[in-house]
Formats: sequence, C-alpha cells, structure tokens
Amino acid sequence: MRDLGQIIKGSVTVQRPQRIHVNVAATDLLSTVHSLKLSGFNQLTLLTAVDWIDEQQFEVVYLLYSRTEKVVAIVKARIPRGDPEVETIEDLYPNAHKYEVELTEMFGIKVRGNADSGKPFLLENWQDLPPMRKDFDSIKYAGEHYEARHKEVTSD
Repeated sequence: MRDLGQIIKGSVTVQRPQRIHVNVAATDLLSTVHSLKLSGFNQLTLLTAVDWIDEQQFEVVYLLYSRTEKVVAIVKARIPRGDPEVETIEDLYPNAHKYEVELTEMFGIKVRGNADSGKPFLLENWQDLPPMRKDFDSIKYAGEHYEARHKEVTSD
C-alpha cells in the first residue's frame, strides 16, 4: 500500500497497524474516497453520520476496507448542518446506494447523484425530523403516536 499521506488532502493518522483515520474537508471527500479505492480499499463496510448539534455540523463517516492489506480506513468529513449534502459514491461502491438512502432518511443529509435519496426506505409516511438527529425528541414522538404502556409492578 502506498503512503496515503501523499495521495490524500487532509490528515492521515495511523491508530494501529490495521486502522487508519483520514480527516478531510468536505470538498475533498469524493476525491479521497476515489483515491482510497484505487489504493486497494475495495470494500465499503459502513456509511453513517454523527450529529454535532452544538457545532451545527454533521460528520459523515465512511469505513473502507482493504482485503489484501487487512486495513480499515475511517474517512471523516464535516458538513454544515443547515443544508447538509454530499456526493454519491455508488459508482465506486455499489453497496453505498442503500447506505446513502438511509443517510438521507435518518439524518436528513441529501446525497447528490443517488436517484433514491429522499425516497422512503424504512420510514414510510414519516412526517417528523429525521430520527437520528439530536434535535429529534423520541419521547415526545412516542407520546404523540403510541399509546402509553402500563407496566405491572411486582415485588419478585
């Protein structure tokens, strides 16, 4: 595997021999993922996000795996929370398609180039904030949409 610091704009940190962290600007995210694919990271194992509500940002997180080197690259980029958007990577990793749909559905992050981004996948007829955002109130939602369950208290 080539020295990734030479091909990636951003910081590359080796956490341990089988795990590296790559932090890039949002504008360099697609080119970074493409460079990693060309460098042997041929499997997308996860695509998700972290909601940094106090900083008004999302952090998109891609886990890419190199089967030959047995190394995981954890690629992270921060994007604005107000109008969150990333480019699709499904042309590089076809399995990214459903991860990207879920990213839109669960966090409200639009994925440019994914034809199904914005279509319901798990949450049909959902009318509230995306449920993985930190400003989504799950207790309030449950109280408004479901009957309260009364538990029987025993002294066993």
